[in-house]
Amino acid sequence: MAKDVTTYTLKQALAARVEDHIEIAVEAADGTKFKIRATPDQLDALTGDLESILDGDDAEDAA
Repeated sequence: MAKDVTTYTLKQALAARVEDHIEIAVEAADGTKFKIRATPDQLDALTGDLESILDGDDAEDAA
């Protein structure tokens, strides 16, 4: 990961549709709050990535 990236531990996240995009409100464990704006297509791609990661974890647990 690049040195100029800050990593936060997720406390909670909420999503809502706002006009033509989705907003994800994020709160980190240290209290930092921010919003991410994304298109439905971007979130579809992210969902696919997350499903692949979680499916891989399930396969490792079954082995």
